[in-house]
Formats: sequence, structure tokens, C-alpha cells
Amino acid sequence: MATGTDKVGATFARHYARYDTHAVVQRSIAEQLDAALGTHCSRHTVHRALEIGIGTGFLTRLVTARYPAAEWYFNDLTPAAFDWIPAGLRQASTLPGDAEAIPYPNRLDLIASASALQWFDNLPGFFTKARGVMHPGAILAIATFTEGHFAELARLTESPLQYPTTQQLAAMARDAGFTLLHTSACTQTLTFPSARDLLAHLRCTGVNGRSAAAIRTSAQLNCFETRYRQACPSPNNELPLTYMAAILIAKLPGEQAS
Repeated sequence: MATGTDKVGATFARHYARYDTHAVVQRSIAEQLDAALGTHCSRHTVHRALEIGIGTGFLTRLVTARYPAAEWYFNDLTPAAFDWIPAGLRQASTLPGDAEAIPYPNRLDLIASASALQWFDNLPGFFTKARGVMHPGAILAIATFTEGHFAELARLTESPLQYPTTQQLAAMARDAGFTLLHTSACTQTLTFPSARDLLAHLRCTGVNGRSAAAIRTSAQLNCFETRYRQACPSPNNELPLTYMAAILIAKLPGEQAS
């Protein structure tokens, strides 16, 4: 039987070629995470680094340019993701599979992840696992979706997906022993002319396959669009879809390894 992780990986694999075009918000989130990393860790030296869920390399290109001499490890569910690893890195290794299940390399100076941790079943466990493989003084840089994400879809769903708040994420980091250097919220609303376009966006980005998979006929599509317009009226008669994410930069207490 396929697990939830298997289904996420399969969804991305099917629509991988179009993900890079449709994932405009994910690109923006990666850019904001990298900017926060540069602002708060401008003098941080990275010898060994892990990126979790590289996707089509939005964050990958930014953080490897920031730390080009590091020994890099890259994780993703989808093997095609590793094609996006930049050429010319000093050392690059791949870690395919479920990031909650696979072991992480030891002695890391940086763990980074953008728009991937929302798939995890045990977020507090992730922070604890990360701490266990990081040097004192190491940096954790993450961006993940938070409460209020896809609020429009939640109004139409009996059991909407649950996301943590930014405050809850910060508490998880502190409980695992990290010191918070930066927290911020990212909110961006996209609009679509029709439900068909909105659902195509969801399928291509893989961010909420539940809503798209439930609609299989024209009648279901028309019903969905009618309910959506009633629940989320828009002055321009388009369908809004709101992304909400948090950016966290955290540090393990202690001196950075030389």
C-alpha cells in the first residue's frame, strides 16, 4: 500500500516539468529565506551542509552560491530533483528518500529547507533530529507553510489540512535547544480566472492534491467553482488562493566549528 510520502513523491514526479513555471510563490519564499540567512549569518562559515527537499533548486542555487566551498548533501523524494544540483560544487552527495526516515550526515554547519517541511508528520521530531547531527554554533534555516495557508480551500473542506503557527514552529525550535535569530511571515495571494486554472496550479505544484484529486467530472468542477466564488468573493471576479509561510533562522548555542 502506498504511504502518504509515496503519494507526495508520485505527485511531484508526474508534474515535475511544469513545477518550475507554476511555483512562483515557492521561488519567492526561497529568495526570502536566503536573504534572511545572509542578513543574520553573513559571517557564518559552512563546511558541511544539508538541504532538505530541493525540488527544482530554487533555494539550492541561492545557498550553494552563498556557500560554494561547502561539502553539500541534497535530499528529495523525487530522483529528478538531483538534476538541479549546480555544477562545480566542491563536493555534492545525494540523499534520496523521506527526510523523516533517512539518516542525516553528522557534523553539519547548516541545514536548510524551503517549502518541504509541511509534509512532515512529526515536526518537533525533525528539530530534535536536526540538532543531533549539527555542530555547536550551526545554523538551521527553514521556511514552511503555516496556519492560514490556503484559507480559501479550508472553507470548502470538512477536514482541512492543519498547519502550525509561526509561534508554534519557534517553540519547537527552542524546545529542541535552538536559539531563534529571525522569524518572519510570508503571505502572498494568487488569483485565477477559473477553478480549472486554480486546480491545474495545485496539481502542478503538488501543494494540495486532495482538492484537485476529488474533482473528476465537469459537474464536480462547476459545483466547486460555484462554492468557491460564494465563499471567497473577489472584486475582479477571479478566484484567490492565499499562501502563508514562516521563515525561521535558528542557531545551536556554542562556538562554531573551525
